[in-house]
Formats: sequence, C-alpha cells, structure tokens
Amino acid sequence: MTQPPAHRSAQREGGRVFRMATWYRVCSAFAAIAICGCGIYYVMNGAALWQRTGGAALIAFGLAGFLDVLVSRIVLTAEEIQVISLVRTHTYPRADLESAKVEGGVVVLKKREGGWLALPSTGVNSLSVRNTIHAWIKKGRTE
Repeated sequence: MTQPPAHRSAQREGGRVFRMATWYRVCSAFAAIAICGCGIYYVMNGAALWQRTGGAALIAFGLAGFLDVLVSRIVLTAEEIQVISLVRTHTYPRADLESAKVEGGVVVLKKREGGWLALPSTGVNSLSVRNTIHAWIKKGRTE
C-alpha cells in the first residue's frame, strides 16, 4: 500500500497545511504567461541561436516558477514541520524548535541549538501563520 501525500495525511491527523494564497497564485500565473510570451517571441523570431536558446530558457523558467508556486506549502504534522517546494522538502522536528515570530513580514522559527529558520512567504497573513505555528510548538512542549 502506498503512502498518501504529506498534506492529506496531515489533514487526517489534525495537522495544518499552509498553501500559497489565491492572489499569489493568480499573480504568478500572469507573470508566467508574460515570461513565456517573451520566450515564445524569441524562439519564433530570434535571428541567432543564442536568442532562441534564451527564449527556450525563459519558457522553462517561467513554467518552473509557476509550478513551484502551485506545489509549495508548509505542513504541520503531529511531530514535525515540513517545508515543501518543487525541488526539495525540508523537515524539522517540533522538538528542535523553541518559538516563532514575525521578522520583517516573514515568519521565522527559533531553533533550540541556536539560529533562526525563515519560512517561505505564503501570501497569507504572516501573523496568523506565526500564531498557528507558535501554538503548535507550545503544544509539543506540554505533551
């Protein structure tokens, strides 16, 4: 039997999933269309090979950026926080985290061994994300 995706298992276990906000996805879609449009122009009208290659790169990076916005999320499970993007997944155990705060509009987590972990922006109210994660960290200390 295969494992369900992390966000589905998190929802079943009472976890929380923070995805990119709708406005963020819409703006990203418009940006991807603009970048891909420029790339298509250079692929079709480029006089030199480097122009056509550059156009193909614009198309690839525009699509990859949009896919990253669609896939990226922060998942709180029972004992860990997962930061998921298109190319990598980072997992941090709850026991390794001390607190959460908003620093310059970005949610940052204080690690027990020192240092800070900056979470990617989701386009959602940063204070709301911080409060949820901070309560999740505190809940782990009381159990």
